[in-house]
Amino acid sequence: MKKIPLLLSALAGFLAFAQTSPLVIQNYSAYNAEGRLRTSSINPSGPYMYAAPNIPYGSFTIPAGGFTQYDKFSTAGTAPYGITLWYVGDPTNPANNGTYAYNHPFIAAVMDPTNVWAGFDFILKDPVTQNGVDQFRMGDPAVDPWFVSTATGTFSSADWFTITTPSGPTTYLQIF
Repeated sequence: MKKIPLLLSALAGFLAFAQTSPLVIQNYSAYNAEGRLRTSSINPSGPYMYAAPNIPYGSFTIPAGGFTQYDKFSTAGTAPYGITLWYVGDPTNPANNGTYAYNHPFIAAVMDPTNVWAGFDFILKDPVTQNGVDQFRMGDPAVDPWFVSTATGTFSSADWFTITTPSGPTTYLQIF
């Protein structure tokens, strides 16, 4: 009986770190942001995901002047620049590796509660010439030290940050 409060406390702590933060991407630049949007497990050896290319683009892209918000991984397909497929990698259980529709029960049941937004590794490209102008690895370095939270390129800059309000946290990526 004494273990029940301990188990409830552990569950509450686990859920407190679940994917509760929407991600808002605001591309104020004149360039398309093309790259790989990644999630990471709150458990360092747990599963992670990459966003599949969003239609009509050949890679995950937020176009020049684009704005989108992803409230949950399992609802990401309904956003303005929808993520209809997730590529899942699971080092602890390779049977989970593969491609899943955003609304697949595995995404809602397993990935929503255990993953957080990690970052976006992208190149800014001229929408007309497709020439790359700047490259960024934006994200939360506390989640994955490969990412940085602020950077300045030759033609642009970007910031990744989280704002917490009484209604909860929201993570932002702003590209200027």
